[in-house]
Amino acid sequence: MEIGHFKISGHSTKRNWAVYLFIASPIDGKGIKKVYVGKVGDNRDGCNPVISRVGNHFSYNKIHSQIRNKIGETENYDYEYFYCLFGQYESDEKERIKSRDKTNELERELNRIVQKRIDKNSYELMNPFSGKTISKRKRTERAKLINESEKFMLEKLCEKAL
Repeated sequence: MEIGHFKISGHSTKRNWAVYLFIASPIDGKGIKKVYVGKVGDNRDGCNPVISRVGNHFSYNKIHSQIRNKIGETENYDYEYFYCLFGQYESDEKERIKSRDKTNELERELNRIVQKRIDKNSYELMNPFSGKTISKRKRTERAKLINESEKFMLEKLCEKAL
């Protein structure tokens, strides 16, 4: 029998659009840390708090549990979750679609930043974004969705996590 404990920040319960880095470190201290880049606010209606997304990563439902799907033996790792909120969830459908598209691009940009910064001797990115099949026009269009201060925040997020 075991007694466990962890603390949940009230900040992590907000219903906001967000991107995050999930870092899995082997408990035995041997091996490479694993990094997962994700977002809160899926491609349909909805946007749960980041704390809900954390729990889903360990679900036995394969649709939600990317960490469990990719790592398998999740109990052999300790986890850190770094996130950045980018705005409240909107009830207006037009605004929600704009925010969802922006959050999708923030996630892609965060993934690109991680790929540039990551020390491959220490970390493995579990879900690298390639973007190989995206047209130049679409890439240019997407780049306009996020601004320099948001890119700066993504850099700071990486700096803190990696």
